[in-house]
Amino acid sequence: MSLRRFALPLGLLLGATAMAWSCGDPSPVGIDPRTSSVAASRGSPEPGDQDGDDGDENDDSLVSCRPLRYQSVTKRFGPEGGLLEVRHNWLVIPRGALRDTVTITAVTPSDSVALIRFQPEGLRFQKTTFLVAVYDHCRVKHGVTPRIAHVTDALKVIEFLPSVAALKNDPRLKRLHDLRHRVVGELQHFSNYAVAW
Repeated sequence: MSLRRFALPLGLLLGATAMAWSCGDPSPVGIDPRTSSVAASRGSPEPGDQDGDDGDENDDSLVSCRPLRYQSVTKRFGPEGGLLEVRHNWLVIPRGALRDTVTITAVTPSDSVALIRFQPEGLRFQKTTFLVAVYDHCRVKHGVTPRIAHVTDALKVIEFLPSVAALKNDPRLKRLHDLRHRVVGELQHFSNYAVAW
C-alpha cells in the first residue's frame, strides 16, 4: 500500500523532469535555430556542404550564407542622386532617378541569406537604379554566377533583376576595389532583394 502512495508522485516527478529537460532544447526536432527557414524550404546547401553541388544549377535558390551582424542605414536623397552603403552593399541612384527628396532606409538582417530590404516599400525610380550586392560570406556553387532576386517577405523568389556588368567601371564605385564577390542588378523599385543562383 505504501508503494502505491509513492508511485504516483514519483511518476509525476519523473515526467516533469523529462519535460523540463526537453524545454531546454530550443530545437527538439534537430533543426538549427540559427539557420533560416529558407535553407530548408528553398533547397539551399547545408552548412557542411562547401560547394553546394547537391542541387540543380537552374534552381531558383537563395545562396546560403554565414549570418553577419544586423545593419540599418537611413539617408535622404533627391534628384541629384547619390550612393547608399549598407554592410558593403551599395545602392547607386543616378541623377534624375528621384523626382523629390526621399528618406531611404536599407536594412541587412542577420540571416543565413544575403538579404537587403529597402524602405519606403514600393518607391519607384524615374531612371534605372543599381544594386551592388555582396556575397563573399556565402557558399556559391562552382561555375555558377549569382544574381539578385526580388523576393517576398517569406523569401520566395518573384523575379530576377537584370544583371549589369558595365557598372564595375563606374567612377561612383571607385571605393569598391574588389567586385569579384559582388553582383550588380538593375533596380526599378524598392522591395526585398537577395543573392540567388
